[in-house]
Amino acid sequence: MLPAPQASDLPLPADMTADDVVAAMREAGGYLDIAPADALNLYRLAYAHAAARLARDVPVAQLMTRDVATASPGDTVLDAARRMAAAGVSGLPVLEADGSVAGVVSTRDLLRHAGFSANAGPAALLALLLDPAACALATAAPRAGEATVAAVMTRPALCVAPEAGRREAARLMAAQGINRLPVVAAGRLCGIVSRGDVARSCRDIPGGCAL
Repeated sequence: MLPAPQASDLPLPADMTADDVVAAMREAGGYLDIAPADALNLYRLAYAHAAARLARDVPVAQLMTRDVATASPGDTVLDAARRMAAAGVSGLPVLEADGSVAGVVSTRDLLRHAGFSANAGPAALLALLLDPAACALATAAPRAGEATVAAVMTRPALCVAPEAGRREAARLMAAQGINRLPVVAAGRLCGIVSRGDVARSCRDIPGGCAL
């Protein structure tokens, strides 16, 4: 005879709440004598409620990064590259003086500015560091790092509102082949949501998100 399953055999969603347990108790019905089998059954019901709740679409406001590294149109390409490196990101929203989003500058834009193809990946940056002569601008424009962000950024920026759903953000990023979306409310930047943010929000959902 197989041993009875233990509660530890089931994963615990990181966001299971007391409300899920209350909902499970209501579903179980009646008085619960907390015997091992009853406790396991209650756990299973609470887990199901938590999983169903987490699988629902959520607004990007719950996922986005609020402390965002940004650039200005007049910044130099070198300044933008240094800011990306310091923040550990691969792209920056570019803000006008009034706080509106003018565009986005990414490592892809910087690579294109350095003479690489649009499909070049991070390895191209490594190749450039190891062999500066590989850069098309090495002789044609020795001061390429002084070009402005406005000259190389992607515009207009594709943005989403804070109330936009996780599924919509994932769809837009996949369709456009981009990794991040500025989140804009009342014409001003309030955060940024990335593919990583969406993926992390789905990590504790059994079977993943229905994106």
